Amino acid sequence: MIYLLNDNGREIWYFEVDEDGWAFRQILLEEGKESKISNQKKYDFFLSETELPLDDGTLLRITQEEFEEVWSRINRDQTERWVELKSKLPLGSKITGPIEVLYPQGVIVSIAVYDALAIADYEECAANYKNRNIHKGLNVTANIIGYDEVNYWIVLGNPRVLLVK
Repeated sequence: MIYLLNDNGREIWYFEVDEDGWAFRQILLEEGKESKISNQKKYDFFLSETELPLDDGTLLRITQEEFEEVWSRINRDQTERWVELKSKLPLGSKITGPIEVLYPQGVIVSIAVYDALAIADYEECAANYKNRNIHKGLNVTANIIGYDEVNYWIVLGNPRVLLVK
């Protein structure tokens, strides 16, 4: 992964991107405003939908350690809730929730009763849906198979995409 920074004086943007410039994690710090981060849905989802230019001079390369320090600081307030959430949603549990957004990492599913987000593999979801055209609003039923400790997401296995009626 490549780590990038853009500081225009009013806003500081941080990105974790692959070698093609696709963002996997993103942070926005604005003076006097609440920070935005790609692993949470406070207001809306927040992740670049286009490839970022890796060599145009506006984005400076930073170390992974620099990115992780800011990521950890912004996520610090989630730690206690994350531990509690994992105890309420143990491995093997079955959940159902709507698709919220499609990220490069996979399909982000909302678990509304716990105000939590989960992630399922895109190809598994598409393979288990009749026309493979998955999108926001369809429901996913799956089993909890793990926990994404970086993004604070529940990891889903054996997802089944259902039509919302």
